[in-house]
Amino acid sequence: MSEMSFIAEYSLSNHPIMRTARRRVPEVTIEVEDEQSDRHDGSHLIFRASGATEALERFFEALADDRSVDEFERLSTVSERCLFRVRLTPEGERGMTYTDAFELGITFLDIGLQAESVRYRAHFPSREALAAYRERCDERELAFSLRRLYRSEDDAAERYDLTPRQADVLRRALERGYFDVPRKVSAEELAEEFEISSQALSALLRRGQRTILRDAFDDEE
Repeated sequence: MSEMSFIAEYSLSNHPIMRTARRRVPEVTIEVEDEQSDRHDGSHLIFRASGATEALERFFEALADDRSVDEFERLSTVSERCLFRVRLTPEGERGMTYTDAFELGITFLDIGLQAESVRYRAHFPSREALAAYRERCDERELAFSLRRLYRSEDDAAERYDLTPRQADVLRRALERGYFDVPRKVSAEELAEEFEISSQALSALLRRGQRTILRDAFDDEE
């Protein structure tokens, strides 16, 4: 990565994806889990919706009236959280900046949909990439509003060549006492915080530790 890489927090308004559903049931919290774009099968969004049971049911019904949604299904329900998968219409695809981000070397870290806008936290390789991304948003008629710009925490991911996910997991494990003796938090508890399996969390920890150790011992040679 370039020395000028940074984290940007921003929002996009005039965003078409699930706009009707978002406005109709604003009390539901929506966090994107995955974005998929396929020229043969269209664009899909996998997201987690959280809220009261009654609000989630109204949100599910509102998806049927949303012009940005072609097909949708509820994948799972746990307590007051539902995992959904939607296929977007051409109108919805206008809000899919994933392909633009990929081409510019940008990594989305968090995406949350609100009633009137969509907020993002993303890793940008350079200011040039940020400027180019803003131009792509203008072309899609998405209003870009920068909220915060900063270097990643001590640039740990950049310094040790970690993925953002590995860095997040290692940092949280350290802060929560996973590496203390005795441990203050279990792998299962950490995995629940990241909403992944304990096996997936262990794999992220092992890969991250291996990357850091390899970097440390390579420096000694």
